[in-house]
Amino acid sequence: MSDTETEASGAAWGEYLVWFMRALAVLWLAKGLMHWSIVLGIGEGEETRFLAMPAMTQSATVFFAVFDLVAAVGLWMASAWGGVIWLIAALAHLLLILFMPEIFGPQRPFAVIVAVLVAIYLGLTFLAARAEAAE
Repeated sequence: MSDTETEASGAAWGEYLVWFMRALAVLWLAKGLMHWSIVLGIGEGEETRFLAMPAMTQSATVFFAVFDLVAAVGLWMASAWGGVIWLIAALAHLLLILFMPEIFGPQRPFAVIVAVLVAIYLGLTFLAARAEAAE
C-alpha cells in the first residue's frame, strides 16, 4: 500500500495518539503546577496551607508536584516512558481517591475523568500498535 492509500483507507492512529498525548501533557502540566502552587503557598487559603496539612497530604502533594511534571514532559515528547510515567501517576491518583479519600478529599468526578482518559490512552495505544503491525 502506498502512503496515499493508507491515508485514504484508514485512520492514522499513531498521529491521534501523539495528539492525545500532547493534550494530556498540557492537562498534566497544569495539574503539576497546581500541586506546586500548594507547596509554595501561592493563592494560599485556610484549607490549602501546606504546612498545616497532615503529613500524608503533604507527601502526596509533593509526589504529584514532581511526578506530574515529569509525566507531562514525557507525554509531550510522545515517548514510551512518558506514557508509562503518566499511567503510574494517574493510577496512583485514582487509588488515592478511591481508597484514601481523606488525603485530597472527595474527588469522584476527577476519578471518572482520569479513568476515561486512561481508557482512551490504552485504546489509542492498542489501535496504533495494531495499525503499525499491519503495515
